[in-house]
Amino acid sequence: MFKRIMSLFGEQVTTDPFVYSDSSYLVYQLPDGLRFGLKAVSLSNREIELLGLLADRVVLTTSPRIAAWKSKLDHESCIEENGHRMTHLNFTGLDFTSTDDVSDVLASFFPDESVVVPMSDSRFTVIEQDIAHLIPFEDIEEMISALKTDFYMEAKVLVGQAVHRGDIAKRYRLEQHALDCLRDGETTSHLTAYTRLAVQSDTARDELTSLYLSSLDEEAKRMLHVFFRANLNASLTAKQLFLHRNSLQYRLDRLIEQTGIDVRTFEGAAFLHLLLSA
Repeated sequence: MFKRIMSLFGEQVTTDPFVYSDSSYLVYQLPDGLRFGLKAVSLSNREIELLGLLADRVVLTTSPRIAAWKSKLDHESCIEENGHRMTHLNFTGLDFTSTDDVSDVLASFFPDESVVVPMSDSRFTVIEQDIAHLIPFEDIEEMISALKTDFYMEAKVLVGQAVHRGDIAKRYRLEQHALDCLRDGETTSHLTAYTRLAVQSDTARDELTSLYLSSLDEEAKRMLHVFFRANLNASLTAKQLFLHRNSLQYRLDRLIEQTGIDVRTFEGAAFLHLLLSA
């Protein structure tokens, strides 16, 4: 793909970030992660439209705060010590000239402590940093519905997992892959999207297994297997494991604390069952 772009635009193309950070360049990213810049004055409106079909336009920012978060997400690994939740949005049919307007709407909707990171002219990630006061899922759905109406476009939206500490770069990549598995116009939670991703990609399933099951010992995994065979019936599970029901509840609470997944819900059970059965 990049060879084709080089053949079309020649010396107008650069992959040097020190060059394309200049405001006279438009920056794009190919599906394989390669970024390149093109001099804006050399492009017609038609060419800009065609490039938008081949690559995502990267939004460069002059905000130190946004640039710092963008750097964290771009790293191979980055441990974020503070609590956070990411909400990912991918718009279809959004005019790149409306990117700033969408950013403003998102910034006005989420709490002041949140940061809106435009990753391209169609992709945004909102990072909430106060996990004690997260925006309810239903409110996000309503906001997205209003955005679709105002800007005449569709959007895939994934509301990520709230965590107290963790590798934000790794989780960002997984949630972005899960976002791509959604249907146009769909807004959903990370668990639904993760389950779909794990079914479609062996590599992603291995990553998810490492992320969620590596901290569990064999006793916890055996408890899960029995719990699933008992159709999430705690009394039957306790009986089969020769445990008091209160002891089982303690172990389930401990597992939920370790994984961040409520295995007592259908979504949580379906996701962990898929990973355990792989």
